[in-house]
Amino acid sequence: MGKKVSSPTGPAPRASAPQKDARGNILFMVLIGIFLFGLLTLAISDYSKDQSDVVSRQTEDDQINRMITHVATLGQAIGEMAISGAAQPDTLYSTLDLSKPGDATFESGNHALEIYYPTGGGVAYQSASSNSGTPVASGYAIDRGAIIVGVGPTDSGTGDIVFTANVQNATYCARINQIVNGSSAVPTMNAATFTSLFTNGTTVTVDATACASCVNIKQMCVTNGSGAYGFYSALYPQ
Repeated sequence: MGKKVSSPTGPAPRASAPQKDARGNILFMVLIGIFLFGLLTLAISDYSKDQSDVVSRQTEDDQINRMITHVATLGQAIGEMAISGAAQPDTLYSTLDLSKPGDATFESGNHALEIYYPTGGGVAYQSASSNSGTPVASGYAIDRGAIIVGVGPTDSGTGDIVFTANVQNATYCARINQIVNGSSAVPTMNAATFTSLFTNGTTVTVDATACASCVNIKQMCVTNGSGAYGFYSALYPQ
C-alpha cells in the first residue's frame, strides 16, 4: 500500500509585500486625486466670485462716475448762465428754473433761467433711473436754497444751489466718498437737516452743528445715522 499524504494545515499564506504596496499606492493616488479635484473646484469657485465682484464694482463705479460727470455739467452750465448775464449771480439761487422736459412749465417763462432748456443752461436732463441694474442713487434733485458752510465766499443770504441724490446703501456711499474725496468714511448728518436737504429740498444750512465733517467740503455722501444715505454737491457756491 502507498503512503497516505496528509493535506497541509495552518493559516493561508499571507500576501506578498509587493501586492500590499500596490494596493496602498492605488489608494494614495485616489486620495490625491480627490484632494486635487477639491482644490480645482475651490479655485474655480473663487475665480467666479472674484469675476462677479469685479463686474459689480465696474457697474457701481460707472454709475458713480456718470453721476459725478452730470454734477460737473450742471455746475458749469449754471456758472455760464451767470457769466453770460442771463441771470444775476446773487439772485440766481432763487430765480433758477428747474422745469424738466415734459413739465407743463417747460415751454413757458424765462427760458434763459431754465437749467434744462436749450437756450438756458442747455443741460440734458438725467435721472438716476436711467442707470442699468441696481441703481447707486434713487433720485437726483437740485436744492436752490441749501448752504454748505465754508464753501463759497459767504454762508448766508444766498444759496449754494446744491445737487442731491439719495444713495441706496452704506457700501455705495463709502465708495462715492472714496472716489470724490479719497476717504471711504461716511459722516453723520443731523437727521432734521438730512431730511430737509435730501427729502424736502427746503432751505437749509449745513453747518458744524448739522454735520461737522461737511463744513468746507463741496461734495460728500452722508448718512442720517438711521440707515438713510445721501450725496450732495454744491453746484454754484456763493
